[in-house]
Amino acid sequence: MSQLPGQSFPPPPMITTGQQPIIVRSSITRGALGVMVGVVAVSVIFGFGLLIGFGGGAAAVSSGVRLERSELRAGFGGEILVVPVEGGIDDGMAGFVAECAREIDAGNTPDAIILRVDSGGGGVSPSDRIWKIVQDWQAKGITVVASFGGTAASGGYYVACSCDQIVAEPTCITGSIGVIAQMFTLQGLTDKVGIAPMTIVATGSPRKDVANDMFRTWTNQDREVVQGILDDAYDTFTKRVLDGRATQFSDLSDVQQVADGSIYTAQKALDAGLVDSIGYLEDAIAVAESLTGLAAGGATVSRLSRPMGLFNNPFGVRAPASGGTALGLLGQRDLRDLAAELAQPRVMYQMHW
Repeated sequence: MSQLPGQSFPPPPMITTGQQPIIVRSSITRGALGVMVGVVAVSVIFGFGLLIGFGGGAAAVSSGVRLERSELRAGFGGEILVVPVEGGIDDGMAGFVAECAREIDAGNTPDAIILRVDSGGGGVSPSDRIWKIVQDWQAKGITVVASFGGTAASGGYYVACSCDQIVAEPTCITGSIGVIAQMFTLQGLTDKVGIAPMTIVATGSPRKDVANDMFRTWTNQDREVVQGILDDAYDTFTKRVLDGRATQFSDLSDVQQVADGSIYTAQKALDAGLVDSIGYLEDAIAVAESLTGLAAGGATVSRLSRPMGLFNNPFGVRAPASGGTALGLLGQRDLRDLAAELAQPRVMYQMHW
């Protein structure tokens, strides 16, 4: 075996078989040792980079840094802004779109906005907040055109249903108009491990634990309560679609025909009246130019995005509200918050296959 200067190794082990001893020799070469050292070094550097990315990305998101604006196309007359709604629709996504709205208010009002949607949906309230922002833009006289990417389903459709026009890519999956709720019940698990959780409510609020206790199996009363919440959220969804797609649907029953949770391809969505045309982002830009009277191909097109950290905060790490770093977040308070969240039904405008 090769030996580095000044380095010694213990003698190789011996295996006795009853005859001559067999010497087991290591096959690690100088080259292999170099590769191992290189892998360790790269792992350390990558891990350190992740830590920096977590801290830097979370700090950028939490400190209110202005959004980045990248020019997609130079033009000679008019301005179109692309606002992306990509990934799960949660409070962070709703906050990002709200920041885009503030950015727009602080600068020159664009001629049109492209709501670029590539999302399978998410929370009911975050979806509704984004829908309201679109309404506000339209109330200010800004044309809003939706451009659907690969997926624009459930909450992804909800946020765009009131846009002036909806353009879906040929391979888009959309629709999934409906509401779903999920929660964990742990009674079977706690019974197996011998844990007996105790939940106590005030005498005057006997219904406090209805659909709000993860340590017991649901009752019919639990289901009825959540069912009422889901039905109300569904009614809101279908009314939003009816208001936004009034040229396609004459009454609520027409909307309900396509709002049974079904998923549609782009062509089927077009046939059902859920979208106005099939095309790509550039086609949606052309539609926006046409609706606003801009010369075809003449508008400057820019995209708003979050500030980029080293790794763009890839795992959504949030900076603590009390300040400090974004690392070491899983304390007692976080575990309590997680348990509380798991105990509550999550009412979602979320696509499910």
